[in-house]
Amino acid sequence: MFKRGVTYSRKEIGIILRPDNPPHGGNWATGYDRIGNNLIVFMNIGIPGRTGHDFANYYDLETQTLIGYGKPRSHSGQPTFQKLMDGSLKPLFFARWNDSDPFTFLGTGSIVSFKDGVVTDQGHECIQVRLVVQDIKNIITEMAPQSYEFHDMPSLLQDEDNSTSFVFEKHLEDFLVKNWRNLPLANQYDIYEEKGNMIGQQYRTSIGPIDILGINKSKSDFLIMELKRDRASDHVVGQTLRYMGWVKEHLCKPSQTVSGCIIAHAHDEKLKYALKEVPNIRFMKYEVDFRLTG
Repeated sequence: MFKRGVTYSRKEIGIILRPDNPPHGGNWATGYDRIGNNLIVFMNIGIPGRTGHDFANYYDLETQTLIGYGKPRSHSGQPTFQKLMDGSLKPLFFARWNDSDPFTFLGTGSIVSFKDGVVTDQGHECIQVRLVVQDIKNIITEMAPQSYEFHDMPSLLQDEDNSTSFVFEKHLEDFLVKNWRNLPLANQYDIYEEKGNMIGQQYRTSIGPIDILGINKSKSDFLIMELKRDRASDHVVGQTLRYMGWVKEHLCKPSQTVSGCIIAHAHDEKLKYALKEVPNIRFMKYEVDFRLTG
């Protein structure tokens, strides 16, 4: 649904979560709001929110946890926090380092500890929570502005990741766009442009952003590229088809078609069989070759 490290406006987040009746105003315009079984958390890191409340949210590099605060008078006995702690409510974390859109999606997470009755610098009493979010260190250190002061900066230099896949999908996306001319896909497709401007990367639609939107040399076929940094499964077929349908309705002329391409480090058996019934979507595997010589 959302990709870690990618930016979204508050409005786009609402449309993706509830397209028929996007949320607005009230709790949606403040720190967090519930949509179904998801709790959407909008975090300001290092700056006050628009309501004037300044909660000292921060990322602790030493423990690799995110420290956040509830709204004024919040506490662990409230239903929202009870459901977060028992796992029946899934938090989705979006962060920003200024006072305007967009927010960067950090991922989902869980509460590892909490403390009631914490008093903020402005005198508000609330709950403080310590959260674990997968791969958040890579996203925070990549997306935070240079002026942001991390807690325990030295630990950033430790525990290097020697993975043979990209750290998160935004890196894969940027690499493909930057090196497009060297890719096999470039023989047939260009990244989509309008009025001479390349706008096919993170192409905005009413149902979410397309990772990369391409169009072939003859302008007869659009290509939806859906990226996964690791192993792709069959659920990505549904995501790709959704974007293909949107492009078919909103961009295609009667003579144009739409194809899909799933790009990932690997795929499972479910995806293999799903693609047998969807001939206009193909799978391509990427490989990372990292070498040091001397």
